[in-house]
Amino acid sequence: MSRIPPVEDVPFPQDESLPFASMSALFRTMGHRPELMQQSMQLLQTAMRGGTVDPRLKELLAVRVSQVNHCFY
Repeated sequence: MSRIPPVEDVPFPQDESLPFASMSALFRTMGHRPELMQQSMQLLQTAMRGGTVDPRLKELLAVRVSQVNHCFY
């Protein structure tokens, strides 16, 4: 449980193909500052979908980083 409660009524995209779809609790907690939430989602979208590295490889890297840090992903 987070120390700062998530904002449940903040508009959040429901598209499961978006790179931040599995992190809704994190972004809903950022919902207390909507401009920060939107900019963070845009940064993640750009990092995970843009560039020359295959998005699947980026996703595998994110999973591995979570494992190394003993985080749920």
